[in-house]
Amino acid sequence: MIPAAMKTAKNIRRFIMAIVCATALVAYAQPAGTGRWDRYLDIGTAFYFEGQADSAKVYLEPVFENDANQKTTAARYLLDIALNEGDTPKINEYALFLADNYDLSITHERQKSHRQILLIGGVALLVLLVMGGVFLINHKRHKKAEANLLEQQQYQREVYDRKLDAAQTAIEKQTFENLQKQAKEILSRGNQRKRILEAFNSTYPHVYERLKSTYPDLTEQEYDLLVLNFLEFRIKEEAEILELSQNTVMKYRSNLLKKVGKDPVIELLG
Repeated sequence: MIPAAMKTAKNIRRFIMAIVCATALVAYAQPAGTGRWDRYLDIGTAFYFEGQADSAKVYLEPVFENDANQKTTAARYLLDIALNEGDTPKINEYALFLADNYDLSITHERQKSHRQILLIGGVALLVLLVMGGVFLINHKRHKKAEANLLEQQQYQREVYDRKLDAAQTAIEKQTFENLQKQAKEILSRGNQRKRILEAFNSTYPHVYERLKSTYPDLTEQEYDLLVLNFLEFRIKEEAEILELSQNTVMKYRSNLLKKVGKDPVIELLG
């Protein structure tokens, strides 16, 4: 069984070599050209790996001599054959050629590596630019969102302040109206002056004393008249409360306007 298998393998090998030789003859018969040297290199390489050095040289040496593109590849195989045969001149020829072209190969590899580095650097720069653009866009959106939020908060604050001012104004107005109503009720009873001043001091503590300290040259009736004017009493009502004539009240009013101006009580309330 084993000898038969070996014989079959040997026959297959011979058949393959016959095909290679036939291909070589066809290639050799064709005109010279780039395709021809490529076929020569393929055939010579096949003979080289088959261990047939002489046949390999027949095809590799023309490639070395005529094809600049494949010359380095052919030289590598021919150098190995020359080393095995001890052919010193050929060894020197192929070795010197490969040594001379080694720097060129290194330069080519370096250029290729340099181009790759530039390409990688360009891609990295592009990625950084894209990321930077995305960051700037997101940053602008974030800033815009913050500005919108602050604007909305400011608007809400203004609305709240207006409501608060309106509520405070309403409270102050209600307080004044309550005092005014209370004073009107007192007017219908006895001892009006004392009761009205008590109601005023209860609503606005220390304002009456502040009025006296601010304008110390006024008479007691003038202080009382300032309070009654603030409460919007009519001249007739003020004359009744202070037990004066209407002409006297009108004279007091005119003098007070010259001495303290209009509505000094309102200024003291602030």
